[in-house]
Amino acid sequence: MPFEAADQTVQVKGHGSVKVDRSRDALLTDFGKATLKDRYPMPGESFQDLFARVASYYGDDAEHAQRLYDYISKLWFMPATPVLSNGGTERGLPISCFLNEANDTLEGIVGLWNENVWLAAKGGGIGSYWGNLRSIGEKVGGNGKTSGIVPFIRVMDSLTLAISQGSLRRGSAACYLPVDHPEIEEFIEIRRPTGGDPNRKALNLHHGILISDAFMRAVEADEEWALLSPKDKSV
Repeated sequence: MPFEAADQTVQVKGHGSVKVDRSRDALLTDFGKATLKDRYPMPGESFQDLFARVASYYGDDAEHAQRLYDYISKLWFMPATPVLSNGGTERGLPISCFLNEANDTLEGIVGLWNENVWLAAKGGGIGSYWGNLRSIGEKVGGNGKTSGIVPFIRVMDSLTLAISQGSLRRGSAACYLPVDHPEIEEFIEIRRPTGGDPNRKALNLHHGILISDAFMRAVEADEEWALLSPKDKSV
């Protein structure tokens, strides 16, 4: 057990005892209590014990820990989900979101998949940049041609969905592409369930586009916009 409960004091990892006020449970709504109970406490842990655990673990010293507890228990602020659920425990990570990018090599792509699997398993939100990869039809190796970024993103979609099932905080993932990438039009439609090749869809991922100043100036001037190879910047 990560703590021992007494009437007014909780002994937790971190900075010793935190004085709790169990009457502050009344500040929580029924919905708030149900949400906390469903997701955050360790076995046998009350709401105030939970707040004390987190405050003690992240406080700089005993005084800071007590102040954090008071602020949380009075609902003046509430830490993010990974902090509430994992702080002072051996499970998960205390970080909500992670950013990474795929390199234009098979090793780089597989490495990104592997990293995202572990982040999803820990309940982390993931934002992956795919703009370094060559687009569909570009040369690779000797006489080969790339299948583009979409099949690789589709694998990321499946892995994130599979690994995050049943976790305390389901992993959520997003992928990003610059507005001048040759596959940008297909990428925009990647979550649309109808139209196009169903094998080139990723229905569960969020996606976003990196918009440059140059693109916005082209829009203002009503100019054509060139799509560029990430490898050699050819049009």
